[in-house]
Amino acid sequence: MVKVFGFVVVFVSIVFGAWWIKSSPPSYIKISPAFALGKVSPQTLAVTANEDVIAKSVTQIALELPGYDEIVLFKDQNFALATGIDGWFWKIDFKTQTAKRFVDAPLMPAGARIAPDNSNIVYFCSSFLYDAVYPQNERVGLYQLNLTNKQITPLVLEVPQVSGIGLAPEVFAIGDGVGLSTPLLKQSTSRPLAFCNDLDVSADGQRIYFTEPFSYENASMGGGGTYREAVSLGQNGLVWLYDFDSYSVSLISKNFTFPDGILVESNEYGEDQSLLIAETVKFQIQRMFISGSRSGQSEIVQKDMPAMPDGLDRDANGNIWVGMIKQRSGTIDWIHKNPWIKQLLLRLPVTMMPVSRETSYMALSENGETVLFYSVHDGSVFTEISVVIPGNNQLYLATVGHDSKGLYSVPYPEALQNE
Repeated sequence: MVKVFGFVVVFVSIVFGAWWIKSSPPSYIKISPAFALGKVSPQTLAVTANEDVIAKSVTQIALELPGYDEIVLFKDQNFALATGIDGWFWKIDFKTQTAKRFVDAPLMPAGARIAPDNSNIVYFCSSFLYDAVYPQNERVGLYQLNLTNKQITPLVLEVPQVSGIGLAPEVFAIGDGVGLSTPLLKQSTSRPLAFCNDLDVSADGQRIYFTEPFSYENASMGGGGTYREAVSLGQNGLVWLYDFDSYSVSLISKNFTFPDGILVESNEYGEDQSLLIAETVKFQIQRMFISGSRSGQSEIVQKDMPAMPDGLDRDANGNIWVGMIKQRSGTIDWIHKNPWIKQLLLRLPVTMMPVSRETSYMALSENGETVLFYSVHDGSVFTEISVVIPGNNQLYLATVGHDSKGLYSVPYPEALQNE
């Protein structure tokens, strides 16, 4: 009996050891030290809605529309464009409350903005969606869409190679980061853009800032790559600047953790001064100074948030709306305080991680420092909000869920009604 037991122990040990080695995460996945998330701020709790606004008040139109990551509103023309998870831009007609495919984008279009100096141009990111299959010639990139002729033109396909990835976070003044003068052509000092997630455009339309949450092999929206970053809290994120004056791309920051949503902040002269960046999996929002006396510095604007901040948008009053894609939990807090467990978690399938169905959205003051409103949804309508897009009278809620159908919206909170 003792011999049999000993044999079983040895056999199990061998099998476990083989699995442990075979399932080891790639060498570029670096587990960060313990990260302690504090309690949600009393300010947030004080402005949290007493009811589930989405469950009670959501409106759903254009049921043809699949899940989507972004909405671009053309308020004066009574239509919008949505970046669908099926790889298409969809056009939503608010008069007929219907949607139809508009143009097939490379890969999956994501963050998008109207050009401030030309309302017929939309800038957008395109990247791989986890587990989706695409034509081999389609590439991750920063693109522009001409609405008049439906022509899609790449702006950035290649970025400079960057050294020191995973080390201490750094911010660079405009023009000080490593650059590439021809971002459409492969060069000895370049690499393909791996993941273009979100963008914002300068007030004069001459510069586009965009985020690359991580740049290693098989980068994609959702799924395994995102899961590994959410668990490891690796400092792999990059923020880039595309300059129309020189048609070049240059580095703005490196080694932040999953930079996602982005907003440009201007000084009193209308010049680009700083960027607000959602560090999604760290439950916080950073400000990166890119000009002026604090150029090259960063500061945390919001920390210990109750959910993961994703997309950032402003309404007509300057308030910032935040899509909060996944909620915090006691389990997540414990995991980040105890990074020794992450070696095991990174070996397990994504589907084994418990994920709450709850999602939420938040409003911040113009400078991002004050929480004005917060509402949690129980997941009965959808299970993740990627972006909140302010309209004239409604807030449109982007969700990339595969079971999503139609364009979702809720009323503005009464205290924050647009004027």
